[in-house]
Amino acid sequence: MLMKKKIFCALFFLLILACSVYALMPRLRLEKANNNVSILADYREVLALAKNSGINIDEALKILIDNGVTGLMASELTGDNIDHGAGQAELKTVRDAERGTEGTVISILPDSPYKNLLNKWLRMRFAISDDNTGPVMLSMPYNMLKNSGVIPDIDSLEAAKRHGLKIFYRPAPSPGHLSERASIMLEEVNKFYDISVFTPSGEYVSGYPDVSRLAKTAHKLKIPVAVVEFSRQVGEPQLNALASPLLMPLHSVTNEEMTARKISRFALRDRLIRAAVERSVRLLLLRTAPPNTSNFLFKDFTNEVKLLAEGLKSHGFNLAWPEPVFASENPGKNIFAAFALSAVFVFALMKYLVRMGINADKKIFIFSVIFVFILAFAVFKINSAARIVGDFTAPLIAVEASLMAMDENKNKKIIPAFIFIIVSGLALASFFSVTAYMLRLNTFSGVKLTLVIPPVLVLLHDLKKRIHPESLIEFLSRPPLWGEIALVGVLLAGIGLIIFRSGNVAFIPGFEAKIRVALEKLLIARPRTREVFIGYPS
Repeated sequence: MLMKKKIFCALFFLLILACSVYALMPRLRLEKANNNVSILADYREVLALAKNSGINIDEALKILIDNGVTGLMASELTGDNIDHGAGQAELKTVRDAERGTEGTVISILPDSPYKNLLNKWLRMRFAISDDNTGPVMLSMPYNMLKNSGVIPDIDSLEAAKRHGLKIFYRPAPSPGHLSERASIMLEEVNKFYDISVFTPSGEYVSGYPDVSRLAKTAHKLKIPVAVVEFSRQVGEPQLNALASPLLMPLHSVTNEEMTARKISRFALRDRLIRAAVERSVRLLLLRTAPPNTSNFLFKDFTNEVKLLAEGLKSHGFNLAWPEPVFASENPGKNIFAAFALSAVFVFALMKYLVRMGINADKKIFIFSVIFVFILAFAVFKINSAARIVGDFTAPLIAVEASLMAMDENKNKKIIPAFIFIIVSGLALASFFSVTAYMLRLNTFSGVKLTLVIPPVLVLLHDLKKRIHPESLIEFLSRPPLWGEIALVGVLLAGIGLIIFRSGNVAFIPGFEAKIRVALEKLLIARPRTREVFIGYPS
């Protein structure tokens, strides 16, 4: 009887493995083809570094291209940018003392070689219909224009065009009554300069809460939207959802974040490489050091570009412009993956209930089989059901694998536990290898439940089976032992470290940085330090 049970379990998990691998094939095919990575640089930052180092901007860009840069970030200039000397325009505030009003005069610099085009764009940006070529008088005060888009940065666009660099364009926010102007200007700029990817700048997406205009323009022009990882921009999730699947993940670290979190340049490079290796991010925007870092020179930035490029090549990436992965092929839910996920969920749940004392007779077995097929149909058809089942499958997998590994016959159970967690993990991954999750439009929330539910369920199991000789009430009613106090102290220190180190890159000691590099060379994707050395052993 025991042998039949083992054979049935083996065949059952072979079926789950076959369904999972089959459902994962579209994702594996896409991932294998998605091998190009682009290093981007910010034109304005490069310009400032080049000037400080006494280098011509064209010479600087040639050096960066030779070392691995393939794209250039060109932004729409705001009133604040122009006020600080960027671009080929100038602003002047005018006041009407009698009416108590304030306005702004915007004019293109008289010696600009692109004066006619910029005057046309300026009038188009603010919906002014006259054909004049002189200054534009706006009834808006400077404060309304400070963070609003005024005119495209034609210097950066021209530089990218001269050097054959791909353009990463950033439309700026618009004043409320001109919200549609951002999408109009995006289309207009694209007529003269071939934009390869764009994403809005500023605290909010222009036109929010109605961001559909930019999304429609993206589809019309077939320009992908860059999905900036960990961005808190208001309206970005809505824009990404409407622009899907015309999306390209991008990773960047702002100067403010680098300063506030004391991110070293080594940690920055490590973070960019991990984004490409672990999360399939294919656009990497490498920023220069914050402006207050006086000893950071152009040669330092060039060396960082070179090291980043070498690091990417060592992982098998090509330094070339990527394409939107899911624009041509859009994998959806797979019924085989739904079956694999449901089978793992029911198996792990029933195993735990049996461990807790429920009698697994023939009726329970038949009910479980029927329930697998019903649940598979539900998760395949109903999104909410899929999310709930997926969220609770992950912690149940962790619970069953832990209890299997901690069985009395440890030498015999550790290998089955390892096989179980690998096969179950593939089932979980196969179901969520769909466009919405791969592009992070939806997020898998089972990770947080996996940190909470397994310790609770394992504790309940131990109390039920009296693994610990005392019950919970007996344990709490007696004085604690010194060893138990020390153990609690170690656990509290571990919890504190997990909370303190929740930011990925902050406060990394040198020895840990070396361990990370070694793990990345040894493994395809480095496991998280606090999970491997604290979470899983605990």
